[in-house]
Amino acid sequence: MNVIRTLTSNYVLNVGVTSWILAQLIKTILTLFSTKKLVLERLFGAGGMPSSHSATVVSAAIAIAKKISWDSPEFGLALIFAGVVMYDAMGVRRAAGEQAKVLNRLVFD
Repeated sequence: MNVIRTLTSNYVLNVGVTSWILAQLIKTILTLFSTKKLVLERLFGAGGMPSSHSATVVSAAIAIAKKISWDSPEFGLALIFAGVVMYDAMGVRRAAGEQAKVLNRLVFD
């Protein structure tokens, strides 16, 4: 019980998790509007925009800056971590896009 109270009272964790949930909800709503179908996989699946990975790490970094300080080592570390996560996510998305192009050519040719 004490662990749950500790986790739910952690400001940075709450901000990060809330941002992740909101990004997933927005993704699901955008998919609903564009396809006219409720795709519940969008709530839990990776990929698509907005990026829940980016939303989580950026919001956590900003929460650290607000809670501790913009010039704190913790914020610096969180900002570097956010940059690495977003850079890596872009690379994965780019590679997936290239692979999709190749697969489409194989299927349609």
